[in-house]
Amino acid sequence: MTKTPSIIEDILPLSPLQEGLLFHARLESSAKNLYVAQYAIELSGTVNAEALRAAAAGLLSRHANLRASFRSRKSGEPIQVIRRDAPLQWHEYDLTNLAPTAAEARCAELTGEDWAQGVDIEAPSLLRFTLIRQNPRRHRLLVTHHHLVLDGWSMTLLLRELFQSQPHDGDNTGLPAALPYRSYLAWLADQDRPAARDAWRAVMEGLEGPTYLAGVGPGAAAGSDSHDVTLELTQELTARLKDQARRSDVTLNTVFQAAWAVLLGRLTGRDDVVFGTTVSGRPGELPGVENTLGMLINTVPIRARLLPDDSLRDLFDRIQEQRFGLLEHDHLGLAEIQGLLAADGGHFDTSVVFGDFPVHDRTPVNPAHPGLEMDVTLREAVHYPLSLAVQSGDRLTLRFFFRTDAFDQAVVAEIAERLIRVLEQTAADPSTTVGGTEILLPGERERLLAGEDTGPAQTPEAMLPELFARQAARVPDAIAVVSEDVSLTYGQLEARANQLAHWLARRGVGPESLVALALPRSPELLVALLAVLKAGGAYLPVDPEYPAERIAFLLADARPAMLLTDSSTLAALPDSDAVQVALDDDQIIAALATLPRHALSEAERTAPPHLRNPAYVIYTSGSTGHPKGVVVSHSGLAALASAQRERLAVTAESRILQFASPSFDAAVSEIAMALTGGATLVVPDSEGLSGEGLGRVLREGRVSHVTLPASVLASLPSGVEDELADLSTLVLAGEVCSRELVAR
Repeated sequence: MTKTPSIIEDILPLSPLQEGLLFHARLESSAKNLYVAQYAIELSGTVNAEALRAAAAGLLSRHANLRASFRSRKSGEPIQVIRRDAPLQWHEYDLTNLAPTAAEARCAELTGEDWAQGVDIEAPSLLRFTLIRQNPRRHRLLVTHHHLVLDGWSMTLLLRELFQSQPHDGDNTGLPAALPYRSYLAWLADQDRPAARDAWRAVMEGLEGPTYLAGVGPGAAAGSDSHDVTLELTQELTARLKDQARRSDVTLNTVFQAAWAVLLGRLTGRDDVVFGTTVSGRPGELPGVENTLGMLINTVPIRARLLPDDSLRDLFDRIQEQRFGLLEHDHLGLAEIQGLLAADGGHFDTSVVFGDFPVHDRTPVNPAHPGLEMDVTLREAVHYPLSLAVQSGDRLTLRFFFRTDAFDQAVVAEIAERLIRVLEQTAADPSTTVGGTEILLPGERERLLAGEDTGPAQTPEAMLPELFARQAARVPDAIAVVSEDVSLTYGQLEARANQLAHWLARRGVGPESLVALALPRSPELLVALLAVLKAGGAYLPVDPEYPAERIAFLLADARPAMLLTDSSTLAALPDSDAVQVALDDDQIIAALATLPRHALSEAERTAPPHLRNPAYVIYTSGSTGHPKGVVVSHSGLAALASAQRERLAVTAESRILQFASPSFDAAVSEIAMALTGGATLVVPDSEGLSGEGLGRVLREGRVSHVTLPASVLASLPSGVEDELADLSTLVLAGEVCSRELVAR
């Protein structure tokens, strides 16, 4: 009895990058186009559709991995199943009966429909062909595939094989021998993974945090189509860059990686950056691998330490030395590399790819049959928010692919222009220091210094304490701050802040002094904040709800001379060298009651305050490494208050929600514009920071101005917007806001 052959020809493991692509494809299952590429090939000349179809079928027969579908074993291990009977996905449309303009429109519709269909990763083949005949000498061939089965270079090989075997009715026996994809996977399995982990760990050691240009990491790409900005360098600049690469004994790829590192460092404020690059993954020791079709590439990180006194040439050398030292370890998967680091260090949201793509522009599809030419357009959805592809040639082409949920066209175009600015300096003089490399565009410095966009820069006429005091004198009985249990008028807040300012000045607090405020959102926090500013000092806001480790870091790094808090908070604070004062201590309350309620005179100060003195120190979130302290002057604080009052139309009738954490910079804006505008600051309790509680605070507090993250706004109950008659100004910050939320 003859045994019927199994429809399963083979079961293969996955390469590291395939594992990552499959994970994200399943995670973002609603994103049909994620990791899908559509090549629209305009064919000029005579096309034999039947022979082309036979050539496509021959590709599936020749390359078993093109017949793969992706499944998981019961153990959860992902596998690719190779079927013998995987059907050729081939579709044809004849539009020759339509008028030329109608045929053009219908061709565009069919192309869009093919893209919208996406690719099913569990289908027997993740490769699809669609041939659209517009007229006898004009066809469009759509080749749509998932990156699980083909990388970019493999797509070049596929098109070459397709059109070389098409004149022979799909007979591909004359094509060069190709190493089966299975052999490449076997080579991967034989590599020394422990040695690779050690090598990558050594290179990435000490890297603190991720490098996120978009601010939120790669994120979910569901529904995020990619757009692109494409620029072509001049022949002169291209030639000079190539010449400098030769003179510096580095690759042109290295020059671009260094230029991107410099720009990325400036745009993110980091001096130690990481971004991704694509490596070929075709080992020289495997004969025939240059003709293998499949997913052979890998994405690996590049780390660049940006030392300001180093030259650009020094940076070239370090990057190239790093890459050469890791070449034999490029097989390790990105997730495994990033897993070697603590937290999310080594993560990134930008990538740089440098390479040739031979099938572009108007190119003969087969030198033996020059009568048929092709012009290729690529469309794909990208995972990273921003990816730069550099195409070599007499004029280098820079193509920036970006996700529309992370960047808009104008921002990416500006980033592209800044990169060219760095490249121009690189080409002119690679001995330029990293710190001296300019990223501003021509004329931008002059416009910024002149304040062209906002009018002439003006020095504030007074500091924030004086601006507040003017409001207290003008409307002493108006409510300055209101919370669940306490409200203070402008007169009361002024008097209490002055008493505490006298107490602080008598203990040495004045200009250049730093006082930490570890107090919850409350009227007491406002008293303490104003008091420090009135004494001429600077405050350091410390949110008591922060983890103890972060609070300890802030206090150790900033080294405040004094810490103002309350008894309950003091018990939970970590040790510090600062003098700790509980403002609700009976002795402190009694001492403050005896002090003057008027503002400090010059004789009562430690020194005269100046607008250039520090007003506050605030720390970054630390999402890109350790939190970093930023010092803001009294001039900057007063200017912020003035600008926010004007732009957000703050009046004495306004009621502004104090939503942000005291340690977050948005809190500064809320407080400053309210107290210098005669408005009321509404301070919620912890239950009024999201959902129904926030809705209640907005409604009962008659809030007119609020600044929120988009996710918090989305937490409000449906229909609450109809109950907020007083709400006139809503500011969203810190997060991407969906169209649906805007519509609501």
